[in-house]
Amino acid sequence: MMKLGRKTGSVIAAFALCAGVVAAVPSASAASSFAGPAPVVKGATKGGTLNIFDQSDFEHIDPARNYVGGTLDFYRFFTRALLNYRTYEGKTELLPDLAADMGTASEGATVWTFKLRQNVKWEDGSKITCEDIKYGTMRSYADDVLTGGTTYAKDFLQNPGSYKGPYIQPSADLPSIICSPSGDSITYKLSQPVAYFQSIVAYGSFAPIKKSKDTGVNYDNKPFSSGPYKIQTYNRGKDLTLIRNAQWDPTTDPTRWNYPDKIVVKFGADQAVIENGLISDSGLYKTAMSLDTELVSGLSTVVGNAKYKSRFLQYQSPYSRHYLINMDTVTDVNVRKAIQCAIDYNTVILAAGGSNVGSPSNSMIPSSLSNAYRKFDICGRDTSKKPEAQVAAAKDFLSKATVKKTDLTVAFRDKGTEKARASAVGAALEAAGFKVTLKEYPKATYYTAIAVRGAGEPDVIQGSWGYDWAAATGIVLALLDGDTMTKTDAKSNYSRQNDSALQKLFRATDSITDVKKSDKALGDIEQKAIQDLATVVPVYMQVANAIFGSKVGGIQADGGYGTTSPAAAYIKK
Repeated sequence: MMKLGRKTGSVIAAFALCAGVVAAVPSASAASSFAGPAPVVKGATKGGTLNIFDQSDFEHIDPARNYVGGTLDFYRFFTRALLNYRTYEGKTELLPDLAADMGTASEGATVWTFKLRQNVKWEDGSKITCEDIKYGTMRSYADDVLTGGTTYAKDFLQNPGSYKGPYIQPSADLPSIICSPSGDSITYKLSQPVAYFQSIVAYGSFAPIKKSKDTGVNYDNKPFSSGPYKIQTYNRGKDLTLIRNAQWDPTTDPTRWNYPDKIVVKFGADQAVIENGLISDSGLYKTAMSLDTELVSGLSTVVGNAKYKSRFLQYQSPYSRHYLINMDTVTDVNVRKAIQCAIDYNTVILAAGGSNVGSPSNSMIPSSLSNAYRKFDICGRDTSKKPEAQVAAAKDFLSKATVKKTDLTVAFRDKGTEKARASAVGAALEAAGFKVTLKEYPKATYYTAIAVRGAGEPDVIQGSWGYDWAAATGIVLALLDGDTMTKTDAKSNYSRQNDSALQKLFRATDSITDVKKSDKALGDIEQKAIQDLATVVPVYMQVANAIFGSKVGGIQADGGYGTTSPAAAYIKK
C-alpha cells in the first residue's frame, strides 16, 4: 500500500476532502475522546481466538521498516505511536495515542510539541519514556540497515550534524528531538514548515523503541510490545501468535480494543483455499478473516446473496491499481507510450475479478479528491469509454522510437490475482510487438525488491497505492518525485521519474501552503507525468470485497489505512 518517499512539501493534510475518511484536527468538543478507554463496540464480547489466514507473511513488523497498509493496520495491536487512527461506527479520527494532545505548532509550523501520557508501560512493566520515543525515531535514520520504512523523520527533522543512526553513531545525539526535563512532552524541530505533521507522527518512525531491547535487523522478528497484545511466537512464513499484554492499560489508550484472548495469523494458503474456507464458514474459518485475500472467484456466489450479507464487506477503497514504466530501463518516451496504448484495461480488470473490483481509471488520484483529480485521455482515448487495447497506436509509437526496447520484464507479486493480471498485461504487450517475460517476486519482499536500482531491474512494475492522507501530497509526491530516490533505491518512485522540467514543477509545490492550490498543482503534475512522459498506466481504483467467518464481529473498513480491519474484532459467543 502506502510507501511514501521524501520531500512531501508543506501542505495542510486535507482529510475532509474524502468523505468518511479522517478529520485531521478534532474540534475542541472532541477533546473528551483523548482519554481512554476506546468506546465499547456494540455487541462485542471478550474471549476466544481470532484466526487470520493470509497468503503471505508480512514484509516487516518492525515499526521503523513497515510501510504497507495492511501491516500498518495490524501492527497497532503491539505498536503504539504519538497519534493513531480510530475507526468507530463508520467515523475515522486521528487521535492522541502516546501523546496526550494533538500537538501544538509554533514558529510557522517548523516546531511541534506534544504532551505525553504518563505511566504507559512496555510489556515488561517498565515505563515508556520520552527517550524511548526519541530513540525510535533516531533508529529510523539507520535506513541502510533498516530498509523499507517511511523516510519522514529524515525528510523533515533538522539534522545539522548529519546524524546517521544509533548503529553507526551510538553515542551521537539528534538535537532536533527534545524531551522536556520532566519527560512529559516531546518537541520536534523541522527543517521546513509541515502543517500536517500530526499525520506523520502516526507512522512507525515515531513509535517508541526500548533501546535495551533493540536487536537491529532481528527486531523485525519480535518487536517489544507497547500495545494491547504481545508476540508469543513468530515463525517467519508460517505463523504469528499474539496474546494479551497484561501491562497495557486501556485507560491510557482511546484508540484500541483487545476483545480476543489470542490472535493467530497463518501464512501460506493460496487464494482459492482462503476464499473457499471463508465462504464455506467451516472449522476455524468460522472465527477467521484475511488481511491479504479478497473475494475473486467467489464474488458471484456472495454478491447480492442474503446468506452472506452479515459477513460480507464491500466498500470503495482508496487504492489505485496501476503499472509503472521504469524510466531507468525504458528510456524512450515513444516506447513508454506504446506500452500505455497496448495495455487492455478490460482484460486486466477481468483478471482481477471483473466489474465488482473496480472500473477503468485514468489517474492514480481518486476522483473524490476533486481539487487534484484530472479527467484526461491516455493514448488519445477516454479510458472509461474506450478501455480496450489500442494496438495500432502502440505499434505506431514503437515505430517512432529511437531507442527501440521491445524486450520487457513485467514484475508482479505471488499473491491473489496478480499473476493473472500480469499475464493479461503480457499478452496485450505481445500483441503490440513486445516480447515479454513475467517475473514473479515473493510478496513479503516485493516492495524492497522492485525499488532496487541497478542490474536486473524490471521494466513494467505492477503497483498499488493508497494515500497516506486524503490529499495529493500523499500520492503524487510519493510516487513521482525524483527527489525521493537515491542512486540505488527508488524508494516509492517505482517509475524512477526524474525529468528535470517536471522536477522544477515539483519543487515549486514545496512552498504552497494552501491545500486546494497544492492539490491543483500536483494534479497538473500527475497529468504531465502520465500524458507527456508516459511514466504510469493507471488501470482501476479498487473496490474491496471481503468476507469473514460467522463467529467474527467488529470487522470494518478502516478509514485510516483503507483496509478491512481486525482492530475492533471480537469472537461471538
